[in-house]
Amino acid sequence: MFSRASLSHHLLLVRRSIPVLPFTTGVCAAQIIGWFLSATLVIGSAVALGVVWMVANPKRGGGILGFVVGLTIVGWEITLHPSPLTASDVQILLRVEDIPRHRVPGEVVFVGSEVLGGEGRLIRCRAVDLPWRQLSRVAHGDVVWVRGAVRPVSRQLNPFSWEGWLWRRGISGEMKVLFASKALMRHPAPLDVVRLRIIDAVSNATGESRGGALFLSMAFGVRDVLSPPVEALFTNLGLSHLLVVSGYQVSLVFGGVLSLLLGVGRTLRASLGMRTVGIVASLMCASVYVIAIGSEMSSVRALVAAICLCISLLMNRRHGFAQRLVATFLCMHIVWPWALCEIGVVLTFAALSGIGIGSVLGAGGRLRSLVWVTVSVWGMTSVVTVVWNGALSVSGLFLNLLLAAPWSILNCTVGVGALALELAGVPGAAIALRGVGSANEVIVAVLFWLQGIIGSSREAALVERGVTALALVGTCWGMAAAAVRLAQAESMRSMVRGTPGPRQQR
Repeated sequence: MFSRASLSHHLLLVRRSIPVLPFTTGVCAAQIIGWFLSATLVIGSAVALGVVWMVANPKRGGGILGFVVGLTIVGWEITLHPSPLTASDVQILLRVEDIPRHRVPGEVVFVGSEVLGGEGRLIRCRAVDLPWRQLSRVAHGDVVWVRGAVRPVSRQLNPFSWEGWLWRRGISGEMKVLFASKALMRHPAPLDVVRLRIIDAVSNATGESRGGALFLSMAFGVRDVLSPPVEALFTNLGLSHLLVVSGYQVSLVFGGVLSLLLGVGRTLRASLGMRTVGIVASLMCASVYVIAIGSEMSSVRALVAAICLCISLLMNRRHGFAQRLVATFLCMHIVWPWALCEIGVVLTFAALSGIGIGSVLGAGGRLRSLVWVTVSVWGMTSVVTVVWNGALSVSGLFLNLLLAAPWSILNCTVGVGALALELAGVPGAAIALRGVGSANEVIVAVLFWLQGIIGSSREAALVERGVTALALVGTCWGMAAAAVRLAQAESMRSMVRGTPGPRQQR
């Protein structure tokens, strides 16, 4: 057990190593609490606490200041949120604001904004049967007339609910479309054209096979091309997070390009400036990758989070990793309030935390680093999936440890690289892309075979979830503590050895 003095010592070390932690904690806590309050109460509380912070000791009130900032952001969001829309039968002229989804045959789902009217509210539309035939070819940027019943979307008590997620996206209502016109105006976005070209290139290279569809899903987040049995397979085996583009996939693309460029630089014996060129080029490639995904909010969040932290690691600043991780987490909550309620954001930071921990534990060798990063990412993301989803699959835990990282690396480095060469017209690139698709086919066939033997995941009892989560938390805590000790030891050795200054280096 920790004594009071020992606990104070550890808290002081944490505060020194992560100065932004109290402010970030205050912002996150205020946003969670503010979800359950009215706009008037939120703003009033922010003003009152702001006065208290100014009267008290402002120099040591980082947590209180963060709480005030968090309440201010929440009050702003609640006040400016569009009013909910409800109607039993209404006609609305909408502009399609995202890429329509065709999750099952005979259905199309998209989000549209009101063209007429001052509010420009967002409506989530779902069309089946006859309306689907009219909307089957609708695309991002099209303007259509829709008619149907609208159910209002309000801020529910549970922030993790489906309606809570819709409300945070700014959606005012859900419409069951009873009638729809064809597109009145078409304004195809350039990014959509690029995305369609990617899908066509993969389909041509892989022959519209299941392996090609898996590549599109795992590397670019294209879910419409997957069959229901394959999606059910990923869910049952606890691998559904592989179909969601997060900071881990963006980091793989960034790191893969950088490793390739640095390898070329070493081969050519380039100057030290090659490292800077490699980082800049890798950032550009990662940004293009996020654009190809579709520039959705999840991928943009992943880019912001992953790139900031990758830069910290690649500049050999491991001792500041935790500070940068928390600072990036703070930026996410300032730009996207209630980001903590999004499983994609939580998984992103869990994976990035695992990358940071594994890179410290595995310092000294590429294979050692790869193994530790894989184990660390597995531990951090498994905690999130077990606690968040409630579905417990022992086989899924082991599959994530053994398969998730290599499979993601195959699709996000080899597959994306082969696709880039194919789009550039390099001869033979389609063969590599076809090879990735074939590998995906073999892996998913093995997974179907395993599912037939071990069965599907099940809804775990509270005790089972608690024991499993505690075991995973203990494992992650041990790895994090070991990483901290190694980082501190390395810092002490650096201080003893001394760092040569510019003159000594010359």
